[in-house]
Amino acid sequence: MFRSLLSLIVAWSFVPLWAQSHGQFTQDNGDCTGAIFITDSVFMVDQAVRGFGNKLEIKENPFEDKQWFEREHHSTWYKFRVPVQCNLTMDIIPKDPQDDIDFLIFEGAIPGICDKIANKQVRPVRSNISRNDPSIDSRCGLRKDAPDAYVRSGVGSSFSSSLDVEAGQLFYLVIDHQDRPRAGYTIRFHYDPPPPPPVVEKEKVQQELTITVVDARSGKPVDANLTIDGMVFSKVVEASGKSTYNYTMDPYRNLKIGCVRKGYMFQTVKVKGSSDPAVNVEVKLVPIAAGEQVVLDDIRFVGNEDQVMRQSEAALLLLLRFMQENPKVRIEVQGHVNGPTFKNKKEFIELSTARAKTVYDFLLVNDIDPVRIAYQGLGNSQMLYPEPKNREESEANRRVEVKVMGL
Repeated sequence: MFRSLLSLIVAWSFVPLWAQSHGQFTQDNGDCTGAIFITDSVFMVDQAVRGFGNKLEIKENPFEDKQWFEREHHSTWYKFRVPVQCNLTMDIIPKDPQDDIDFLIFEGAIPGICDKIANKQVRPVRSNISRNDPSIDSRCGLRKDAPDAYVRSGVGSSFSSSLDVEAGQLFYLVIDHQDRPRAGYTIRFHYDPPPPPPVVEKEKVQQELTITVVDARSGKPVDANLTIDGMVFSKVVEASGKSTYNYTMDPYRNLKIGCVRKGYMFQTVKVKGSSDPAVNVEVKLVPIAAGEQVVLDDIRFVGNEDQVMRQSEAALLLLLRFMQENPKVRIEVQGHVNGPTFKNKKEFIELSTARAKTVYDFLLVNDIDPVRIAYQGLGNSQMLYPEPKNREESEANRRVEVKVMGL
């Protein structure tokens, strides 16, 4: 028998005083594709379904077949996942002992399981199609002392043999009434040994982040727009309209906080992750003036190319917001490369120009008037570190700067 190694993800509850129940079925529950997921050890059905759903998956089988119903009559499909490695037993208990219940069980971790059942490409791992026995209230199911895995139609044992199962293993169960069902039934799964109690997750420790925006000269708070990269996985958070922002986040988050306000140069602040219960960040904004320059932090390119990497999203978004907030500002985008020990050769100038143009094109695509933007490549002529001693200094040389040309 194929056994899935799928680990159990969903926590199960198996307290005997509680049970999953199902009231009104739909037509879809009569088909494998509409199988009801049983999440408890006890499942109660108020009234069994009538009919076989939208599709007759099981049909045209010999009367004496041990593994298959002759056909579906009044059927309902279920699926369940075993919580522990054990020897599985089961009881199906009809409310009305005159109801004759048959069942089949299939291994469920098979791609396209429902189509394969209909085409008989997979077979049941257990079945019981015997006539009901009123002396035991017409119960049926799986038992450890039952000798046979499959019991054919007619007089025979109401129980098939128990099933060795692995934790997390998925099964499909189809229950069928040959005659119109009179009432509902209860399904009880017995796990030996019983599953361990659910693991209670420890409450995650959260960190309080407070960001305050002030005028660099007066120290007074100013309302501004923010971009925060790193607080939420794979997403840049934006906020606007306040001078103080408060957030709750997971600890050890490395942040890049960008800030934009009309009449001020945009600013980026990096925050190193920590376990401190509270993180306070102050962003100081400098008023716009002709000749002011600011580095577009974290604009990164692929190798010796002009293709921008995804991690540059926050910096580009910050520049765009700056241009939108200050519609009269004219800028020059300046590209720089890291080229220590080399003269400012043609290749450096071409590469830095192409990178500056990439930023220029980004602004055009986002509806910034081209009259407001110029760009040029300066090669390695203005390296911040002519003789870089580490990776950080090399990265600082390889940058894009924005210079205010006019207001």
